[in-house]
Amino acid sequence: MLDSEQAAGLAQRFLEEEAGPGDVPLALVEGARAQVGNVYYFDCQSVSYLRSGDLRDMAIGVGCVAVDGETGTCRILGAVESAALNLF
Repeated sequence: MLDSEQAAGLAQRFLEEEAGPGDVPLALVEGARAQVGNVYYFDCQSVSYLRSGDLRDMAIGVGCVAVDGETGTCRILGAVESAALNLF
Protein backbone atom coordinates (compact mmCIF):
# COMPACT_ATOMS: atom_id res chain seq x y z
CA MET A 1 0.00 0.00 0.00
CA LEU A 2 1.26 3.47 -0.91
CA ASP A 3 1.65 6.06 1.81
CA SER A 4 0.18 9.55 1.48
CA GLU A 5 3.41 11.16 0.21
CA GLN A 6 3.94 8.51 -2.46
CA ALA A 7 0.34 8.94 -3.60
CA ALA A 8 0.76 12.74 -3.69
CA GLY A 9 3.83 12.34 -5.90
CA LEU A 10 1.91 10.12 -8.29
CA ALA A 11 -1.02 12.55 -8.34
CA GLN A 12 1.20 15.54 -9.17
CA ARG A 13 3.05 13.60 -11.87
CA PHE A 14 -0.31 12.53 -13.31
CA LEU A 15 -1.42 16.18 -13.50
CA GLU A 16 1.83 17.21 -15.16
CA GLU A 17 1.90 14.37 -17.71
CA GLU A 18 -1.75 13.74 -18.51
CA ALA A 19 -2.77 17.30 -19.30
CA GLY A 20 -2.84 17.50 -23.08
CA PRO A 21 -1.91 20.51 -25.23
CA GLY A 22 -4.26 23.42 -24.65
CA ASP A 23 -5.38 22.15 -21.26
CA VAL A 24 -5.05 24.39 -18.24
CA PRO A 25 -2.03 23.28 -16.16
CA LEU A 26 -3.19 21.90 -12.83
CA ALA A 27 -1.42 21.39 -9.50
CA LEU A 28 -2.32 19.91 -6.14
CA VAL A 29 -3.82 22.23 -3.52
CA GLU A 30 -1.48 22.12 -0.54
CA GLY A 31 -2.99 20.41 2.49
CA ALA A 32 -6.19 19.36 0.71
CA ARG A 33 -6.00 15.57 0.86
CA ALA A 34 -8.06 12.72 2.25
CA GLN A 35 -8.00 8.94 2.38
CA VAL A 36 -11.09 6.77 2.14
CA GLY A 37 -10.33 3.06 2.29
CA ASN A 38 -7.39 2.41 0.00
CA VAL A 39 -7.96 5.50 -2.17
CA TYR A 40 -6.23 8.83 -1.66
CA TYR A 41 -7.92 12.02 -2.85
CA PHE A 42 -6.08 15.25 -3.62
CA ASP A 43 -7.78 18.52 -4.46
CA CYS A 44 -6.33 20.28 -7.50
CA GLN A 45 -6.72 23.65 -9.16
CA SER A 46 -5.16 25.65 -11.98
CA VAL A 47 -1.59 26.75 -11.41
CA SER A 48 -2.62 30.30 -12.36
CA TYR A 49 -5.32 30.42 -9.69
CA LEU A 50 -3.04 28.97 -7.02
CA ARG A 51 -0.50 31.71 -7.79
CA SER A 52 -2.88 34.66 -8.22
CA GLY A 53 -5.99 33.85 -6.17
CA ASP A 54 -7.95 35.58 -8.96
CA LEU A 55 -11.29 33.85 -9.54
CA ARG A 56 -10.90 34.45 -13.30
CA ASP A 57 -7.98 31.98 -13.24
CA MET A 58 -9.93 29.21 -11.48
CA ALA A 59 -10.40 25.89 -13.29
CA ILE A 60 -14.14 25.17 -13.32
CA GLY A 61 -15.60 21.65 -13.49
CA VAL A 62 -12.46 19.91 -12.30
CA GLY A 63 -12.67 17.72 -9.23
CA CYS A 64 -9.95 16.03 -7.25
CA VAL A 65 -7.36 13.44 -8.25
CA ALA A 66 -8.00 9.92 -6.96
CA VAL A 67 -5.02 7.60 -6.47
CA ASP A 68 -5.58 3.90 -5.83
CA GLY A 69 -3.34 3.07 -2.89
CA GLU A 70 -2.77 -0.49 -4.09
CA THR A 71 -2.08 0.02 -7.81
CA GLY A 72 -1.06 3.67 -8.01
CA THR A 73 -3.63 4.24 -10.76
CA CYS A 74 -4.67 7.90 -10.97
CA ARG A 75 -7.73 9.61 -12.40
CA ILE A 76 -9.35 13.03 -12.21
CA LEU A 77 -12.87 13.08 -10.86
CA GLY A 78 -15.40 15.49 -12.25
CA ALA A 79 -16.73 18.30 -10.08
CA VAL A 80 -20.05 16.54 -9.39
CA GLU A 81 -18.37 13.26 -8.40
CA SER A 82 -15.93 15.13 -6.15
CA ALA A 83 -18.71 17.15 -4.52
CA ALA A 84 -20.67 13.96 -3.77
CA LEU A 85 -17.67 12.65 -1.77
CA ASN A 86 -17.78 15.80 0.39
CA LEU A 87 -14.06 15.54 1.24
CA PHE A 88 -12.90 19.16 1.09
